[in-house]
Amino acid sequence: MDLDTLHQDILLALSSNPIATKHTSTDGWWSMDPSGLLLLDNRIYVPSAGNLHIHILQYNYDHILARYFGQNKTLELVHHGYSWPSLHANVQQFCKSYVTCI
Repeated sequence: MDLDTLHQDILLALSSNPIATKHTSTDGWWSMDPSGLLLLDNRIYVPSAGNLHIHILQYNYDHILARYFGQNKTLELVHHGYSWPSLHANVQQFCKSYVTCI
Protein backbone atom coordinates (compact mmCIF):
# COMPACT_ATOMS: atom_id res chain seq x y z
CA MET A 1 0.00 0.00 0.00
CA ASP A 2 1.39 3.41 -0.89
CA LEU A 3 1.37 6.40 1.45
CA ASP A 4 -1.27 8.38 -0.49
CA THR A 5 -3.71 5.47 -0.36
CA LEU A 6 -3.00 5.00 3.32
CA HIS A 7 -3.72 8.66 4.04
CA GLN A 8 -6.94 8.51 2.00
CA ASP A 9 -8.07 5.53 4.08
CA ILE A 10 -7.33 7.50 7.26
CA LEU A 11 -9.38 10.44 5.94
CA LEU A 12 -12.33 8.16 5.23
CA ALA A 13 -12.18 6.65 8.71
CA LEU A 14 -12.02 10.01 10.51
CA SER A 15 -15.64 10.93 9.80
CA SER A 16 -17.00 7.98 11.78
CA ASN A 17 -14.49 8.06 14.64
CA PRO A 18 -15.84 9.64 17.86
CA ILE A 19 -12.43 10.91 19.00
CA ALA A 20 -11.79 12.50 15.62
CA THR A 21 -15.20 14.15 15.40
CA LYS A 22 -14.77 15.56 18.91
CA HIS A 23 -11.46 17.20 17.97
CA THR A 24 -12.11 18.41 14.43
CA SER A 25 -12.11 21.97 15.69
CA THR A 26 -8.65 23.05 16.72
CA ASP A 27 -8.12 22.92 20.47
CA GLY A 28 -4.56 23.02 21.75
CA TRP A 29 -2.87 19.77 20.72
CA TRP A 30 -5.25 19.10 17.82
CA SER A 31 -5.18 20.69 14.36
CA MET A 32 -5.98 19.89 10.74
CA ASP A 33 -3.49 19.71 7.91
CA PRO A 34 -4.35 21.19 4.47
CA SER A 35 -5.50 17.82 3.14
CA GLY A 36 -7.99 17.35 6.02
CA LEU A 37 -6.02 14.89 8.14
CA LEU A 38 -6.46 15.37 11.86
CA LEU A 39 -3.20 16.06 13.68
CA LEU A 40 -2.42 15.41 17.32
CA ASP A 41 0.71 17.29 18.37
CA ASN A 42 1.63 17.65 14.66
CA ARG A 43 1.35 13.89 14.02
CA ILE A 44 -1.39 12.28 11.94
CA TYR A 45 -4.09 10.85 14.20
CA VAL A 46 -5.00 7.34 13.02
CA PRO A 47 -8.45 6.18 14.14
CA SER A 48 -9.06 2.60 15.13
CA ALA A 49 -10.78 1.43 11.97
CA GLY A 50 -10.18 -1.70 9.97
CA ASN A 51 -6.49 -2.47 9.65
CA LEU A 52 -5.22 1.12 9.55
CA HIS A 53 -2.86 0.67 12.50
CA ILE A 54 -1.41 -2.51 11.00
CA HIS A 55 -0.98 -0.85 7.61
CA ILE A 56 0.90 2.07 9.20
CA LEU A 57 3.14 -0.35 11.10
CA GLN A 58 3.78 -2.46 8.00
CA TYR A 59 4.55 0.58 5.89
CA ASN A 60 7.15 1.84 8.38
CA TYR A 61 8.55 -1.56 9.32
CA ASP A 62 8.87 -2.76 5.73
CA HIS A 63 10.15 0.55 4.36
CA ILE A 64 13.39 -0.06 2.47
CA LEU A 65 15.34 2.38 4.67
CA ALA A 66 13.90 1.12 7.95
CA ARG A 67 13.93 -2.62 7.43
CA TYR A 68 14.50 -4.72 10.54
CA PHE A 69 15.77 -2.07 12.95
CA GLY A 70 13.78 -3.62 15.77
CA GLN A 71 11.02 -2.53 18.09
CA ASN A 72 12.52 0.76 19.31
CA LYS A 73 13.38 2.03 15.83
CA THR A 74 9.98 0.97 14.51
CA LEU A 75 8.29 2.84 17.36
CA GLU A 76 10.45 5.90 16.69
CA LEU A 77 9.63 5.88 12.96
CA VAL A 78 5.89 5.43 13.47
CA HIS A 79 5.63 7.89 16.36
CA HIS A 80 7.44 10.55 14.34
CA GLY A 81 4.52 10.84 11.91
CA TYR A 82 1.50 9.17 13.50
CA SER A 83 -0.42 8.96 16.75
CA TRP A 84 -3.15 6.80 18.27
CA PRO A 85 -3.96 5.73 21.84
CA SER A 86 -2.46 2.22 21.78
CA LEU A 87 0.52 3.00 19.54
CA HIS A 88 3.25 1.71 21.89
CA ALA A 89 1.40 -1.55 22.63
CA ASN A 90 0.60 -2.06 18.94
CA VAL A 91 4.26 -1.65 17.93
CA GLN A 92 5.35 -4.06 20.65
CA GLN A 93 2.78 -6.67 19.59
CA PHE A 94 3.56 -6.14 15.89
CA CYS A 95 7.31 -6.60 16.39
CA LYS A 96 6.80 -9.71 18.52
CA SER A 97 5.11 -11.29 15.50
CA TYR A 98 8.32 -10.90 13.46
CA VAL A 99 11.24 -13.19 14.29
CA THR A 100 13.77 -10.66 12.94
CA CYS A 101 12.42 -7.73 14.99
CA ILE A 102 14.12 -7.75 18.38
